[in-house]
Amino acid sequence: MRKFTFSVLLCLALGSALLTPAAAQSERPGEVIPARSYAIVNARLVPVAGSPIERGTIVIRNGLIVAVGADVKPPADARQLDGTGLTVYPGLMEAVGYLGFAPAPPATPPAAGPVRATPGATPPAVPVGGLANSTRPTGFQPELLAAELVRPNGDGLEAARQAGFTTALTIPRDGIVLGRSAVIALAADSPREMVIRTPVALHIAFRVASGSGYPNSLMGVFSMVRQAFLDAQQYQAHWAAYRANPRGLKRPADDPSLEALLPALNRELPVVFHADTEREIIRALDFAQEFNLRPIIAGGREAEKVADRLKAAQAAVLLSLNFPKRTTAFAPEADPEPLSLLRARTAALKTAAALHSAGIPFAFQTGGLSPAEALSNVKKATENGLPAEVAIRALTLRPAEMFGLADRLGSLEAGKVANLVAVRGDLFDARRKLAFVFIDGAMVNLRGSNVTPGEIAGTWETKDLKLTFSRENNELKGKVRIGDTDIEVRELRLGLDEDASLSTVRFVADLPRDGATRAAIFTGKYTSDELRGTFTVDGKAEPERMFKRGTAPPATPGAAATGTANGSGAVFDFTGTWNLTVSFGPQSLPATMTLRQEGTNVSGTLSLGPVGTVELSNGRVTGNRMEATARVDFGGRSVELQLSGTGNGNSLEGTVTSPQGTAAFSGTRPQ
Repeated sequence: MRKFTFSVLLCLALGSALLTPAAAQSERPGEVIPARSYAIVNARLVPVAGSPIERGTIVIRNGLIVAVGADVKPPADARQLDGTGLTVYPGLMEAVGYLGFAPAPPATPPAAGPVRATPGATPPAVPVGGLANSTRPTGFQPELLAAELVRPNGDGLEAARQAGFTTALTIPRDGIVLGRSAVIALAADSPREMVIRTPVALHIAFRVASGSGYPNSLMGVFSMVRQAFLDAQQYQAHWAAYRANPRGLKRPADDPSLEALLPALNRELPVVFHADTEREIIRALDFAQEFNLRPIIAGGREAEKVADRLKAAQAAVLLSLNFPKRTTAFAPEADPEPLSLLRARTAALKTAAALHSAGIPFAFQTGGLSPAEALSNVKKATENGLPAEVAIRALTLRPAEMFGLADRLGSLEAGKVANLVAVRGDLFDARRKLAFVFIDGAMVNLRGSNVTPGEIAGTWETKDLKLTFSRENNELKGKVRIGDTDIEVRELRLGLDEDASLSTVRFVADLPRDGATRAAIFTGKYTSDELRGTFTVDGKAEPERMFKRGTAPPATPGAAATGTANGSGAVFDFTGTWNLTVSFGPQSLPATMTLRQEGTNVSGTLSLGPVGTVELSNGRVTGNRMEATARVDFGGRSVELQLSGTGNGNSLEGTVTSPQGTAAFSGTRPQ
């Protein structure tokens, strides 16, 4: 059966008029496909790959950074975000963690009373190992691929995003040979879109797995893993001989577990050994030396004690930020802590600085801590000798270099993926306030604080002036009305105040003053129904004006109650008719989506050119994000479309995904 890409499917649905870009141009002359772009201006930029820029601009378009610098001018179609008082870093990377997997199902309680078999029934098959096709004991799963298990709503993703993490190396938590990891984006519409690279490394933890079966001792674990690698060497030799001359030889049996070890044995894939203590690290390095593996140490709490061995093995360290803590609450009557624990707690704070001094590459991992707490622990490392710029690199560019992704991740450079975090205050201070987080060029809706400028679209009135703001093709425009005269504003910027608690607006308008037209700079702060600000002319501030909201966008009747993509955590109201443009490459397709919303449930219809009008199902809203599905018939074939969009006032942008591909859409809801 012939496979159609999503764009071809849409083109065929429209007919031959849209089969070529030229035809598309003639079908809708002069049409401009709305750009999905942002510009953060007046911010301090920390590229990591270069020197900080104290006052610069970074421009994002179509998921990529297109310009960074002090002299960069924002494009006219970019949504400008005021970065005054903010510092922008590359998005943070979790060097190794357990993010993105579906929550474990609740344990099924044992049935009461004896379990009786049904006469004549075949007993269920029980796999030897942890996977159905495994030939090894439970906990030995080298064939497992993390990329096949991650989900967009998986464990830990939301908390990581809210702390400024945008990518992660992820692997399931349990086991001895845990499988092969993947680097994932922490926000995506599908599992396929999450995966940036797979496989990245094979992971081994020399520990006794849960359960009563073999191996049930540390010696047994080492014996089992070592034997498996020896078997893999023999397995590879048998297959090499068979492929070279199969005549007269019995075909070796396929073994997915041993097959998965071969890239590590051939040094095509590094091996991450999860080890903390000096003894554990030495065992891991000895094992790597025996089988000529490329070792990386994850955890590494006592790594500085074996710095010479690490350097000789050219091993990097994924250093845990989960520092040793007191095992009991402090109290005068409490028993004193063992001296060894006191030393371990003190030494762990200095490990990062020691590795840096020894020239051993390392990146930070949260070590199971909450992302916010882990960042606070970075500050402790910097207070114990680690340079701040090295700490930032260990959360951004260094892990990207280790995983072969420095050509697209880890720094603020033109051409790289637009993963970034903008912070007010010290990135490693517990009082930090995140202003913006972008993942693949899409802004993350930060909850719990008004970190994204609230929706200002609508009219604002005082006794002699009227301000009107509107969004057209995702571009914010404004005008000032004096009497019957409308004056267009320029340099319109939205932002946040110093405490990230109120949205701010700034613009310039040419207003009549003293018999002449003068450039008046307006700066103000606003809530859902009130805007206070001041015009400044020739450096002199006029008295403060207070504007009351007149008419607001239909999306936000009582913004505090309905939510307007302002980070409040409330639910955005998608009710209404949305005029959309679905874009795929150089071509576009008009569409109309009519939505009805009740609480967090949404229903409605989608009209997509000659495909016709179809009902939406499974519609739901989370914050300012909606998701729904639709089925369209094409050539006697039923195709399911997944719609996902983010609302902002009367603007909506998102993606339409079919089993064959994804197209972007954007549009507006007429007032």
